[in-house]
Amino acid sequence: MKYSSVIFDWDGTLGMTLHLWLDGYRNELEKLGFHYSDKVIVDDFFYEHVKAKVKYPDIDFKTFVPPVYKYVNSHISSLKIYPGVHDALERLLKNDINLTLVSSSEKNLLTESLIQADILKFFSVIVSGDDVKKHKPDPEPFEQIIEIAKISPKDSIVLGDSHTDILAAKAAGLDSCLFLPFENKIFYDFTKLMESNPTYSVENLKDFADLILKT
Repeated sequence: MKYSSVIFDWDGTLGMTLHLWLDGYRNELEKLGFHYSDKVIVDDFFYEHVKAKVKYPDIDFKTFVPPVYKYVNSHISSLKIYPGVHDALERLLKNDINLTLVSSSEKNLLTESLIQADILKFFSVIVSGDDVKKHKPDPEPFEQIIEIAKISPKDSIVLGDSHTDILAAKAAGLDSCLFLPFENKIFYDFTKLMESNPTYSVENLKDFADLILKT
């Protein structure tokens, strides 16, 4: 096999946290009397709050955003993972593939989520948002994983759902695989994501495990 180690992204790759954030934004907006489509919420509220403040002057983002975070933190028990996560991780581990994980999430929230999903046991090393000064697309999270896990970049690959995962992987000298599941279409333009030029792309975790074990 070409790869002996896999570095997984968490949000939008193993954990369906993006969907949980969508629930949180929708819940708080409806409390304020605003009823927007999921696409509007994703496009206008997920990422650039500075622009959203201009577009939605009736919403006080200082008081609006904290309850969204609170909603996500308090609903970890309802967090879902993508189809095939357990099977893929078990197959890779049984074939002596070293599994590590990188996330921008805060450590306590990440740990709680991994325990809830019953997948914490699979990873030899985990780097959270608390462990680094710079986040993806900066390569620091992956460089830290490489150092701590003592893995070789040429024998390792990153699986992630966003262009920042791919750019950070390239900057760290790693191959990459872009995760493009049907469930993520509401959050991303897949054509634009592919412009980041990943080494591979897959639509599900079974195909990713097959790719690693057959490459």
